[in-house]
Amino acid sequence: MTASQSAGHCGLCGSADRRPVQTQRLALLGRDEPCVIDFCVCGACGHIQQWPPAPPKLMAHHYRSFAAYEEFGDAQALRAAPPSRHANRFLKLAADLGLAPGRAYEIGCASGAMLHQFRNHGWQVSGCDPSPSAISQAAAIFGIGADLGNEADVLPRLGELNLIMACHVLEHLYHPHAALARMHAALADNGHLMLEVPCATMPEQLPPGWFTFEHLHYYQPDRLQRILSDVGFDTVEIRVDKRSEHYPVMTIAAHKRCHAVQNIVAPDPAAGLQLAHSYAARDKLLWTATALRLARIQEPAFVYGAGIHTAQLLDRSGIGARIIAIADRDSKKWGQTQAGKSIISPAELHAHPSQAPVIISSYVSEMQIIAALLEGGIAASRLVPLYSQLSAPATARLLN
Repeated sequence: MTASQSAGHCGLCGSADRRPVQTQRLALLGRDEPCVIDFCVCGACGHIQQWPPAPPKLMAHHYRSFAAYEEFGDAQALRAAPPSRHANRFLKLAADLGLAPGRAYEIGCASGAMLHQFRNHGWQVSGCDPSPSAISQAAAIFGIGADLGNEADVLPRLGELNLIMACHVLEHLYHPHAALARMHAALADNGHLMLEVPCATMPEQLPPGWFTFEHLHYYQPDRLQRILSDVGFDTVEIRVDKRSEHYPVMTIAAHKRCHAVQNIVAPDPAAGLQLAHSYAARDKLLWTATALRLARIQEPAFVYGAGIHTAQLLDRSGIGARIIAIADRDSKKWGQTQAGKSIISPAELHAHPSQAPVIISSYVSEMQIIAALLEGGIAASRLVPLYSQLSAPATARLLN
């Protein structure tokens, strides 16, 4: 279907065969009422998706006001830093394909860190992002001029690009076919597209909360290859990295088609249904174990980390009534509320007279948060990590 597709139909094939798998009731930042999200599978094509998706106005407000895609740290150190794992995968893929440096454009470029690395390899770079603070950082830290807005705003004005990159973006977009068609139109003849998305595979390796508010689509390799073919791309290479990130990721290179359509076999819908239900069962077990662990804490507690993971934690654990406040390092969130609880700065947490436990609410950044809290003077005995063991040797290593 096109960008005008109904929220009552599959975002890929247009079917109305909706198979619910999981429902989340999320206390999002700055909202009084929980946002109810259904994660479903299309019975016709097997694609996993939010169905219906979160309202666009709510999602836009979240990205503008609360989504944390900025860089933290000294600007000079950030410029001198080596490429991230994501950037390394893209750089290696470009090199392996023998792409000569030309005009590269990144959709969802955040603060420009990956564009900075591509510029170091000879590319002319620019990009776009809907976050004003991220765009400001791209200019201030890396000297990269990026467009404020999303791909639908920007790509129709562009053309003759040699490379378009979208790293962990496509899963956020409401209408992937239309977005990929705009990318196709903005590329020069013989231009290339490089994508990376979470890979819907191996449910036993997927973390709790993998079904999340910001991700509207959950791609399996055969389905993504089919979409690319539909809009005029030939898939050049698909790489699935099962170990480098906190869940499997899929990196794809595609070439703007200049010959006959590839013969792509239609995906089997049963595979998507099986994966979604297997993961939902695992996710329920993981959150149940977390809830049982937190139930042992009878006293009031702080939470560190204001965002989607905390919204999921509140939905699954029942600890909301015992939270004193939620701390976060992002200054945009200070003074806001989540589930009626004040969001405070790390300095306020450190200065608070209460010596209550601090629950670390992050899967991806848990160890970095623990290290920062220990360095700030929070006793290790107060910390309650959800995913790692905080032993005495581990504490010593973090402090050193």
